Amino acid sequence: MANYIRVFEEGHSYFITVVTDKRRAILIENIDLLRKSFQLSMKSYSYVIDAIVILPDHFHMIITPQRSNEYPKIISHIKRSFLYGLGEEFKNECKIQISSSQYKRQVSGVWQKRFYEHTIRNEKDLYLHLDYILQNPVKHGYVENADHWKYSSFYTS
Repeated sequence: MANYIRVFEEGHSYFITVVTDKRRAILIENIDLLRKSFQLSMKSYSYVIDAIVILPDHFHMIITPQRSNEYPKIISHIKRSFLYGLGEEFKNECKIQISSSQYKRQVSGVWQKRFYEHTIRNEKDLYLHLDYILQNPVKHGYVENADHWKYSSFYTS
């Protein structure tokens, strides 16, 4: 596998996708913990969440970090905080479902190891990704109207 090089462009925003291991549907049932994980990361790193949608097994967001080279650290912090906040029983259940080679590589069984990121290049790119975030709950069949998804920054009650 070739080494992946992330792009760090000062003053840019980033579209990010983070997925649970084996697409386990654990995020909504642990939404308070996930929110707390975001709050904790914001105490350590300076960034703005421009848009976000949380689905049961993944989330998409656009963030604008004060320092571009910190976005991988932000994601790592969120993932670690969430993992540490889970109960021991749940963490042990996840570990049972990982292979011995994954265990040796310290795979948690909660998150996929990598995350996807895309540097927002211009206003058109921004609007395309904002629309992707908005429509994602519809795409996955959770709601018919995008603004009805409770776990989205586009939610309207």
